Amino acid sequence: MGTLRRKLTVAALAVASAAGVLATPVTAAAANAYVQLRVCNDNGAALRFYLVGYNDHGDWVGSRFWDVPANGCSTAADYWWQTDRSVEFHYVRPPAGWSWHQVYVPKGHDGSTWTFHQS
Repeated sequence: MGTLRRKLTVAALAVASAAGVLATPVTAAAANAYVQLRVCNDNGAALRFYLVGYNDHGDWVGSRFWDVPANGCSTAADYWWQTDRSVEFHYVRPPAGWSWHQVYVPKGHDGSTWTFHQS
């Protein structure tokens, strides 16, 4: 009985595979659940920042540094962050020291650039 069941299962899997019914693994892409972040500096003093959070590979990582001019914007290009989570936004405006706070990255912006403002 076990051999017959195994043969029927193998036959059913072969038919499903040939028909394309079985799910195949798909490589995660940036357009699925990740965004790049764009920081707009709503202040008259320049800003330097970096981000820490979960990237598109599920790793907890820190980014490189970016500079944002006074009353300007900069995109943290080539870094993709998971949506529906928070990232740590670390920033400095000399002569003050470094500060940070969490920034929630909402769903619905997948595969694009999401902008937030820092004053």
